[in-house]
Amino acid sequence: MDLIKKLDRYDVKEVFSKNWLTHDAMWYGSCMQELGPEKANQLNKTAVRLMAAIEIKRIMKLMNKPKGVTINNFHELAEIIETAFRLIQTSFLTFNFSFPEKNLLRGQFNECFAHDGVKKFGMIDHYECGAFERVKGWLTSLGVSYIMIPEFKGCLMYQNGKCEVDFRFDLD
Repeated sequence: MDLIKKLDRYDVKEVFSKNWLTHDAMWYGSCMQELGPEKANQLNKTAVRLMAAIEIKRIMKLMNKPKGVTINNFHELAEIIETAFRLIQTSFLTFNFSFPEKNLLRGQFNECFAHDGVKKFGMIDHYECGAFERVKGWLTSLGVSYIMIPEFKGCLMYQNGKCEVDFRFDLD
């Protein structure tokens, strides 16, 4: 049976995304058990940022953007970020993002797979969010300066019952 021919793009994206996030969760849980929360959080955030830098370069290539292009204006950045989010978003990875004004990206999780998974393992009080490290990795790789508000440690969903972060830019 040639399963890949029977699946549509949505199904392929879902299964590969689920597999990657399952690996991510198992890797993080294993690090937490073997190395403790401080080292596991450090490794997780570093790995996400490094992966994101490669990921955004691949997305830029798919968008036919020249290698090493400098992002100077907000409209161009918004197009890249929107494309990246649309590409990675799946049915189980629910988040909202918006550009409520020029030079502002707002990310919101109303529910969070990472929070829920870490909570199930009883480690939520030690968890440091890795989700926004992905966006930070994209922005750093693109050479875009930003301010993240709020800067936080831990998990906003656990601390506040909701998760909302703004990224402010100073672009044309």
